[in-house]
Amino acid sequence: MNIENNLIKKKSKSFYFASIFLPKPIFKNCSVLYNFCRFVDDIADKKNSDKKKKLLKILRKIKNWNLKKKRLNLDIDLLISKKLIKSTCLIELINGVLLDTKKKVHILNETQLINYAYLVAGTVGLMMSDLLGNKNTYSNRYAVDLGIAMQLTNIMRDIVEDAKINRVYLPKSWANLKTKEILNKENSAVIKLKYATNKLYKLSEDYYDSSIKGLAFLPFKSRLAILLALFMYRGIGKKIIKNNYSNLRKREFTNIFEKIICLIKALSLFIFNLKIHFKQYNHDLQLHAKINESSFLKKNIYEKK
Repeated sequence: MNIENNLIKKKSKSFYFASIFLPKPIFKNCSVLYNFCRFVDDIADKKNSDKKKKLLKILRKIKNWNLKKKRLNLDIDLLISKKLIKSTCLIELINGVLLDTKKKVHILNETQLINYAYLVAGTVGLMMSDLLGNKNTYSNRYAVDLGIAMQLTNIMRDIVEDAKINRVYLPKSWANLKTKEILNKENSAVIKLKYATNKLYKLSEDYYDSSIKGLAFLPFKSRLAILLALFMYRGIGKKIIKNNYSNLRKREFTNIFEKIICLIKALSLFIFNLKIHFKQYNHDLQLHAKINESSFLKKNIYEKK
């Protein structure tokens, strides 16, 4: 079963716009990864009672995957067979998506939030880094940061939409809100939602700031595309705050004019700020201190050499 090739164009215009600046072979591989991530997300988002069963079946196939028999029968098999991505990351990704199969999802605290963001998006950052041609283990720390930052932006943007399907990713320790309170938007709930949105925004900014330092580790031909994607996604969070917490009224996105502005800013930084082209080995370990469920991080990023 092949997943539609142009899914990224239909479902994520920001990523597609940024991917235009990638070499075609890399773009193709990144599209395959995106399509697989969308595929498993769609399974978790459906109301089917067997969605957990379907994801567990995919998880088992990934764990038992071998070259002689294409275990998944999906395009992602090609990336696995060529060892362009690590199956460990796919396993952690599925474990993260499985958390969304619960009838009710409510994050307890910031630690749980960061762990969830790592599993469903930090892992994707790691796989993207591999597909882009990164060979430096240290830089994986920054790849994780970009994935987490983008996921926090997603959560900030989709607070109301998530509440409609009984999911609250805002930590209870920040604002203990039920889905009904979020959807009714009474004054007391709105105050809490704005507070939690602001916390999400500031937290995402920490991860975006760190992730920029990882650009220099990528092959030169891939840097601009990732910088542009970072600018566009980061812009969604900035737009929400600037427009007085517009995420409580609508689902924000970057329009074509804003995408062009992001491109101009990205080009300016790319050309005139030489600092982003020099490798920096000063990652803030505190950003990953709360990630406690990842076998990949422990074995591959922070391994002793």
